[in-house]
Amino acid sequence: MDNLLLNLETEFYFITGVYLEGVSGLLFGLLFFSLVMYLIRFERKQNPILNNIDIANEIGDEKIAKINLSRSLIEMDQSDEAKRLLGEVLDNEPTQKERVLASEMLAKISN
Repeated sequence: MDNLLLNLETEFYFITGVYLEGVSGLLFGLLFFSLVMYLIRFERKQNPILNNIDIANEIGDEKIAKINLSRSLIEMDQSDEAKRLLGEVLDNEPTQKERVLASEMLAKISN
């Protein structure tokens, strides 16, 4: 135990340049260590998360996303949900490419 305290005192002296002996040095070192740990773990208050964020640009075109989801649902044998999504795509003024993709997938489900 004496050897441990001597090593701690010596290391503290090398780090800080202040030589404190015995229990006072141990308490001061413990206080110093606690302060360093507190400063390391200190975090700034973060800005609040915005709730009303438009993520439409994040996922791309919603109709294409529904078509891709329908393709995955067909592979998982959930054709009813795939039909519903493809119907939504066809009801919301799809482009020619989207209409062709949705129609082909609906025909594939029906067979």
